[in-house]
Amino acid sequence: MKNKLYVMCGCPGSGKSTYCNQHRTYFGKDVRYISRDNIRFSLVNEGEEYFSHENEVFREYIEDIKRGLRFCDATIADATHLNRGSRTKLLRNLGTSLKDCEVVAVVIRTPLEVCLERNEKRAGTKAYVPVSAIKNMYESFTMPTFEEGFDEIVIVDTVRDVTVIKTKE
Repeated sequence: MKNKLYVMCGCPGSGKSTYCNQHRTYFGKDVRYISRDNIRFSLVNEGEEYFSHENEVFREYIEDIKRGLRFCDATIADATHLNRGSRTKLLRNLGTSLKDCEVVAVVIRTPLEVCLERNEKRAGTKAYVPVSAIKNMYESFTMPTFEEGFDEIVIVDTVRDVTVIKTKE
């Protein structure tokens, strides 16, 4: 069986982490879950900017994913991965770790208003993302493509509760 990397894509507050937790069996039995937010929250202290340690967060994120790909049947990379540039950077940095690996984009589509509402419930915690950042991220989203290196693209529409799976032809 081929090792799988699931690349979660969606705005903060879209429900990526919740989806991962609620659909654990979809991803398989031997799964490593890596959350960029969890790494960030372990490094950012109260009062510091949300993105104040991004270089360190990214390095640790990549190393954790590589460990998952080496030791588990499936690895979930949970971060926004909103546009081609961020996804290309991720896959390029994983390099040869992706050899013999199936790469799946999982897009969580949620209206901006819902993302902002969920984010407000995080107010006062490290998990709170500045509203302007969420709005900018939402506007910058581009749908993943097979040309980026994905073998499969799963689109989860949280409003209509519909999942669409596209595979390479």
